[in-house]
Order: sequence, then C-alpha cells, then structure tokens
Amino acid sequence: TYQQFLAKIEEEEAWISEKQQLLTVPDLGDNMAAVQGLLKKHDAFETDISVHGDRCTDICEAGQQLIDERNHHADSIAQRCEQLRNKMYNLGELANVRKTNLLDNSAYLQFMWKADVVESWIADKEAHVRSDEFGRDLSSVQTLLTKQETFDIGLRAFETEGIQNISALKEQLISGNHVQAG
Repeated sequence: TYQQFLAKIEEEEAWISEKQQLLTVPDLGDNMAAVQGLLKKHDAFETDISVHGDRCTDICEAGQQLIDERNHHADSIAQRCEQLRNKMYNLGELANVRKTNLLDNSAYLQFMWKADVVESWIADKEAHVRSDEFGRDLSSVQTLLTKQETFDIGLRAFETEGIQNISALKEQLISGNHVQAG
C-alpha cells in the first residue's frame, strides 16, 4: 500500500541522513592505527550502503508496482523514488570522497613515519662521519677502515631502501594532489 511505501522510504531517508552526517566528520585519524580502524569501519559501511542500495531498489520497484496499478499518488511515488535514488547516489559519492581522504591520510602518515625513520638514521650516522678520529696506529686505522666500509655498505643500502622509498612515497603524494603535498 501507499502508506507502507511511504514508511519504507522515510526509514531509508532517515538512514541516509544519519550516514551523511557521519561521512562529513573531519576525523581522518592522527596515527596509522586510527586510520586503519577508520578504514575498517568504512569498509563495513560500504557493505551497509550496498544492502541499503538493494533496499532502495526494492522500495522503488514496489513504488513502480503501485504506479502500474494506477495508484492515485502515482506522481508523488515517482517523485519520492527519484529523490531516494538521488540521495543514495549522493551518499555513495560522499562515501567515495571519505575513502579517498582516509587513503590519502594513510599515505601521508606512512610518508611521515618513514621520513622520521630516515631522519633518525641520518642523525645516528652523523656522529660517525663527523668524527675526528683518524687512528693512532696501523691497527686502529684498519679498524676505522673496516668501520668505514661497513658504513659505506649501510649507506648504499639505506639510499636504496630508505631514500628511494621515501622519494617514491613523496611522488605518490604529489601526483595524487595530496592536501599536504603543497
């Protein structure tokens, strides 16, 4: 009946309205654990959207059936179905924006964490390269040369692992037009 149709539409519209509010919350997580938690919640929410999208389709099919049966509220039914479809579409768009923002924030936090690791490694190695120690005798010079060779190997590995990785993350953020890339 028309009253049941209206009740179902109003229930879905209330759900959509509630979820729109949640999707506009600015919290994107201030650390990786928080972002991961928000992404998991968002994945569950996307499943909910799918379920409610199916409900909306069913409701509009029931509305079409009422229209086909020449219900005297046909214009209102068609209008409400169109509004419901638009609201669901807009909710889906909001959900996509939120997911993109969460993934962006995750990439940014990964970059910042790796940058901290790089800075820490550099600070740790700075003491080694600033040393005025050149060795007092052959044995101490050989020890220092071995330490230098080990340092050079570590530096080359770090350039590959640390610097290239962080540079690649930086490029991803910039090419993705990340909010904080400017």
